[in-house]
Amino acid sequence: MKLTDLTVEVRNKQLDRLGLIRPEELVLELEDAFNNVGTWKVTLAAEHPLADELRLPGSGLIITGTTDVLMSGPTTANEYAATPEDPGGSVVFSGISDTSILLDYLAFPQPSNIDPTSQTESHDVRTGKAESVMHAYVKANAGVNAPVARRKARLTTGVDLSRGPTVTKSARFPVLGTLISELAVLASLGFRIVQRDNELVFETYAVTDRSAYIRLDVQNNSLSGSRVSIGAPGATRVIVAGQGEMVQRNFREVTTIESIAAESEWGRRIEVFQDQRNTNDDGELDQSGQEILAEQGFTAIGVQAVPAEDSAMEFGKDWGMGDRVSVVVDDHELTSTVTGMLLKADSEGFRLGALLGTTTGFSADARTSQRVQNTEKRISELERNGSAGNGAEIMQIMKVW
Repeated sequence: MKLTDLTVEVRNKQLDRLGLIRPEELVLELEDAFNNVGTWKVTLAAEHPLADELRLPGSGLIITGTTDVLMSGPTTANEYAATPEDPGGSVVFSGISDTSILLDYLAFPQPSNIDPTSQTESHDVRTGKAESVMHAYVKANAGVNAPVARRKARLTTGVDLSRGPTVTKSARFPVLGTLISELAVLASLGFRIVQRDNELVFETYAVTDRSAYIRLDVQNNSLSGSRVSIGAPGATRVIVAGQGEMVQRNFREVTTIESIAAESEWGRRIEVFQDQRNTNDDGELDQSGQEILAEQGFTAIGVQAVPAEDSAMEFGKDWGMGDRVSVVVDDHELTSTVTGMLLKADSEGFRLGALLGTTTGFSADARTSQRVQNTEKRISELERNGSAGNGAEIMQIMKVW
């Protein structure tokens, strides 16, 4: 993807497209995170015809790449600055992705009732395929099935293919995005909200395993460098407490094959307590524990892989956010999920990078274990110990045009 392949449009509160920021005017930073809220920042001359539009509450950007929308979302702040070298001044506009809608809303126990003080249901309990339950919660709390007063204007849901295991979920005022992400991790699904035409669309998609043919390695010139940080799991056993009192309370101990393997490898039994008194269904209690272990129940490996500038396997085209790819580190092959993306575009060119996390692969004999956890928490340590490519940024520069 080249700078000229990038389209940046300004929108208003009604999602109308007001105009383009030309490539030669573009000073843009975009950072996205898999199944989370992304951020963007754009700088415009104060006299730019679209600057006043972006100052208005409810305005935003739509950022499109070669084949699809990369991110869309509202403006959250703007800052004006002038210097002797730039007496006319410039304005830095900051914003977030439309996925932030999932952080703005709570999942009500009775979503049809807009009044939180008069809910007649203790929990909103839904059972079905994980993807379908995700869509149902969004529709009920912010989408087409929500009361008009709570309904997010022009929010729709995309295709639901009923993927993932059958789950039961209970909601009582959790953040909607947290609820959705807990279901997504069980089903290996990605999700986001993005503007298409004049609608905001909640989309879910399966993580694509491209590890068989996307193989990043220093030896084959697809990586210019790599680093690995290894740490203990966050939990190996979850004690989930359901309903009841004292000795009559329903307790469940939840483990996974991976958590027990990590426990044996590290010689640490790491117990976590989960209060789940909203339900007494054993299946739902176990599912709650599995959600925690899906995020913490394995050896944590922080991976920093720096693809070479001339790699034939181009990020954004051959592989992208949420995909699983192979990374070879110290003669061992790991399967890693692309968990972050950073894009910069300015007068110096176009730079696009990826952050890798949630890795699988190393055996105990290789001094590591099965999975990667919380790469974001470990990347700072990796960066302090050395730089990669041109500068120590939390990104891996893929190509510069």
